[in-house]
Amino acid sequence: MFDQFSDISKVWLYKADRQLNENDAQVIAEILNDFVPKWATHGTQMYGDWKIVENWFVVLAVDESKVAASGCSIDSSVKVMKEIGQKLNIDFFNRLKVLIYENGETKEIHFSELENHPEAKLFNPLVTDLKTLRENWLIPTTEFSFV
Repeated sequence: MFDQFSDISKVWLYKADRQLNENDAQVIAEILNDFVPKWATHGTQMYGDWKIVENWFVVLAVDESKVAASGCSIDSSVKVMKEIGQKLNIDFFNRLKVLIYENGETKEIHFSELENHPEAKLFNPLVTDLKTLRENWLIPTTEFSFV
């Protein structure tokens, strides 16, 4: 994933409140394929990309070894994700629900239920860089803590 990006690349995960379907993916692609090439920080184009992962997540990445993201550039990405959410009636900002992988299937649960799934793997919602996404994307629920 993001093969040409350095490990220090900044990553933003946007988990949908429902599984994304083919139409959702098409709309997301149209909007982000327009947005990402224009995504800039203080007038300088960033080296960014996006992916839909597991049909639940939209992942935005910026290779900060080339150009660092700024507050304004982050705000613009949040704005575009909110626009996509409104267009598709999807909430990408509910952090109370998490995604786990258990018994061969992906499930969405409230984060307070993690202790009820000790054998499951959690799609780590605290990923902020590409190295962590590559190496610690799925973690045991027993190792997860919001603190």
